Amino acid sequence: MVLADVLAAWLGYAVIAGACIVKVPQIFLIVSQSSAEGLSEAACALDAIAASSFSYYNLLKGYPVAGWGEQGIVAVQATVVLMLVWIYRKGANRSNLKLRFIGFAIWILLSVAILVEGHEYQILVGILGSSPTAMTTISRIPQISMNWRTRQTGQLSLITFFLQFLGSVARFLTTLQLLGKDMLSLLSHSVGAVLNLVVVLQIIAYQRPRPGVKPSGPARVVATK
Repeated sequence: MVLADVLAAWLGYAVIAGACIVKVPQIFLIVSQSSAEGLSEAACALDAIAASSFSYYNLLKGYPVAGWGEQGIVAVQATVVLMLVWIYRKGANRSNLKLRFIGFAIWILLSVAILVEGHEYQILVGILGSSPTAMTTISRIPQISMNWRTRQTGQLSLITFFLQFLGSVARFLTTLQLLGKDMLSLLSHSVGAVLNLVVVLQIIAYQRPRPGVKPSGPARVVATK
């Protein structure tokens, strides 16, 4: 194995390690504030499905875990975020929650069927590889649009989206070295990097001052007699 392969593999494992905590700040924010304000349910759902689909694609293609393993971890964490959005969103009620969890159970059954039989259908493998790019784009657009309209980002975590941006850039580089320049993977990571960067910039631009912290201004001189 050449030096470039070794470095790419280690960078891949570093990305996987970082993925273990990538959405933890987002989960912590939602739970600590008991609020999912600012998070788009559609964006969260597509985020979870995209990460899952990309994991299935790589499993069925037999690619080394070092080249994609973080996607499985992100899929689990994204699913947790989605469920928290269901629980903490405004206007949530028991019947709506029940329907959503039934839909989640159907997705799990479908996922098992894909992993067991998917390798027999190359068209399905191609769809699993290409759809995450579309889903990532579609998932970020509602979130970016919501941020733009409201001029605030609610409970969105800067750390989470910045780590996702770095992960996408790192994955683009490791894909070039480890996965034989798989164009579907390269496209997915490049689109993800650009859109995550847009959300990062929005969070910075629309950041609200913390409660109790007054904006600084010129000091007043009070005359005394």
